[in-house]
Amino acid sequence: MKLLSRFFLLAIFVPGLLPAGDFNGLVREFSRQTGAQQLHIPFFGLARFVVAVAHPAGTSDLKLAVFEHVNGQQLSFAHVADGVAGSGGWKRIVRVRQKNGEFTNIYMQPDGNRVRMLVATVDSGDAVFVEVRVKAEALVKFVDEHGGKRRVMN
Repeated sequence: MKLLSRFFLLAIFVPGLLPAGDFNGLVREFSRQTGAQQLHIPFFGLARFVVAVAHPAGTSDLKLAVFEHVNGQQLSFAHVADGVAGSGGWKRIVRVRQKNGEFTNIYMQPDGNRVRMLVATVDSGDAVFVEVRVKAEALVKFVDEHGGKRRVMN
């Protein structure tokens, strides 16, 4: 029982002592430059734990940051995302800019036999950053299974 409680305490406190990664830097920089505050999502820590243990679809890590009320910050978003991601070794693979001001950028970075993907999107009111770490083979399988199908949404 003592071993279990020590493990639990380590799992809670050690991540806070580790250096911040690219994702945390991106989130902090976006918050600093725009003045927007990150929205707390209840039980998201539990979801991250489940992903880390169960590895659904080859995913071993999941990070999420949501900002509300970022009106007029779309251009800042694009500059911050490209600046932080570019300096962290990320390669942008997709950029979509809608006429209504919405931006979506997808970045990738090799990580051993895994791939880290960062999806950053902002619309007229919200900004969302998602990072996943996934096995490369699982990602290729997913793209093969879903890439050739075109879906029309009504």
